[in-house]
Amino acid sequence: MIIASSRGGFYGEDSGLAHQDFQESYLRHVFGYMGITDLEFVRAEGIGLGPDHRAKALDAAHATIAERLPLAA
Repeated sequence: MIIASSRGGFYGEDSGLAHQDFQESYLRHVFGYMGITDLEFVRAEGIGLGPDHRAKALDAAHATIAERLPLAA
């Protein structure tokens, strides 16, 4: 399953704030409970930092989706 998510800030592994990321751990737990364990996250991070950064983050997320799921493009 591919989960597309957005965040106002940065909570990825290299951000220094990964310990505050409750979104992905929660979704892994919920879907794991239902037997869905093969999850892949596509993130648009930092969209709350202004319109320019928002546009870049969404473009990068869309490109990642198109790369991983060519039929969605």
